Formats: sequence, structure tokens, C-alpha cells
Amino acid sequence: MYCRKCGAEIPDDSEFCPKCGAAQKAGQQAATGNAQEKTGNQEEVLKEMKCPNCGAPLNPAPGEAMVVCSYCGTSISLGSLGWSRVSKHFILDIKVQMKDQAEQISKSFLDDSIFHRHLFEKSELKKVELNYIPYWIMDAGYSAQYQYKREQVNPGGFVAVGMGGRGGFGGPTMNFQTVVESGSDVNEVKYPVIAIENMNQYQPPDYVFNLANKRAIGQSDMNGPVKLLNGTMGEEKARMEGKIRIQQWEIRKLQRSVHGFLSANVTVDIADMYLVHIPIWSLQFQHKNESIFLLIDAHNARVMEETKA
Repeated sequence: MYCRKCGAEIPDDSEFCPKCGAAQKAGQQAATGNAQEKTGNQEEVLKEMKCPNCGAPLNPAPGEAMVVCSYCGTSISLGSLGWSRVSKHFILDIKVQMKDQAEQISKSFLDDSIFHRHLFEKSELKKVELNYIPYWIMDAGYSAQYQYKREQVNPGGFVAVGMGGRGGFGGPTMNFQTVVESGSDVNEVKYPVIAIENMNQYQPPDYVFNLANKRAIGQSDMNGPVKLLNGTMGEEKARMEGKIRIQQWEIRKLQRSVHGFLSANVTVDIADMYLVHIPIWSLQFQHKNESIFLLIDAHNARVMEETKA
């Protein structure tokens, strides 16, 4: 079971929490409690959580696994050992601050093609909003061993040709043979994994943020007009998902860059991971019967991805 005060995981028969010393409710044992009672206890624990930095109440919503204190900006993660502070939490400043700026970036993107000419003007903007979205950044190295096919030309014999009624030989024949070759790719990436599980539309499969100007999050960041969203994905699950996403990302890169690509075996080693709140404009357009969802990186002023629903 979990401590009613600090949230630490403790033995089922504990009368006092070995971590904070708080007395536990008599008879509160996971072995004898039913599922409804267990859920109620967990919700009670969540309501009593306090920030380990400033002591302010956290009051996380059900399902949230990572909460930013609205008073001091400390980020706290809920793991198997209770609440713990996220050691590395950063933020990117907003460069695209105005709604008109976001619309202009989306207009340039939507109209930058002969196939998209005047698409912006022909579409209705249904929704536009700016939020700080939490992403786990996987600082990883990866290596890929891949196979691809190519056509190899093998010179053959000579072709007989007519020479004014007399026999003769022409040029050599060319035989084409498909051969399978191997290659390798070794590199590093800081790949983002969104920390909110029910917002996969904010997960750009092939977009990597420029994090050169990230800075530590502070109390002043909590007083701005842009909301910092909490996360539902803890570090352990994010690490596992990050490995899978980086493998898929590398395979897509090889498919685009290696002619005749067949397959690849990708190994990922995550050296470090940290949390970054990134300002994201989301815009939703309606074009005829088609819904267009556009993401803009509000720090780097770049379109992240276009998805159609």
C-alpha cells in the first residue's frame, strides 16, 4: 500500500510510514481491501501530496504521473517509491507569442506548394491555442546494420549481327543481377517523447526539437499566461517507448536515404533523459470535408507536422 501522507510504497501491515513517520489508517491493508477501496485510497493520497520543494499542495488529476508545482515550478514524478523530484527539468522560451504570427507561419506552410496553392485562404480556422507541452527528451546513441539491394551489371558474350550478307559479331551483351549489400549507420539524437499519453497528435514522428537554448524552469515561469500541462507518462515507461520510437525513426530515415532499402536492425542506448516543457501552437483547419491539424514549434518558429483527420 501507499503512505497516506507522502505517497511512499510501504508494507501492507504498516502502522507508521518508515519514510515520513505518519500514522496509517487502521485496517488499511491492500491484501484485504477490494479494488474500489484501493482506488479510493490512492485518490486520497494524491489529494494530500505536497511539493517537496515549497510544500504547496499539488492536487494532481487522476492519471497524472508527472506534476509541475504551480507555485515554484518544481517537477515531481510518481513512481513505485512515491513522489520524487525530476532531477532535470527545462523549458524553452516562447518566440512566436502572437496568434497572428502563428497563423502567418501556417499560411506560408499550407500555401508553399503548387498542390496547396491558396489552401490557407480556402480553409476555415476552427481552433488555435498555445500551451507548454511536456516532452521527455531521450539523449541517445544508436547504431543500425541494414541491408539493401542494387542492380549489378555483368558483361556477357557477343551478339551476332549481319554484315552485308556475311556473318559477324556485334557488341557485348549486358546481364543485370540483383545483389544484396550491407551498410551501417551510427549517430546520436535527442528524440522527444510526449509525456501525455492521450495526446499522441502532439508526437511528431520525424521532428526533433532544437534544444540549444533550453534553460532550467523556475518560479517565474508559473506566472505567465501560457499554461504548463502536466504529464501522465513516467520516466520508466517513457524510456521504453523512446527506444521503440527511435528505432522506428531511424528505419524511416534509412528508407528515405538508402536506395533499395530492405531491412535494418537498430540498437538504441539511452544515455540520459530529461523533461522539457516546449511551447506549441496547435491550429485546426477545415478544408471541405477534410480536417487539418497543424503544430508549430513556438520556440523555433517551425511547423512540426501536418496531420489530416
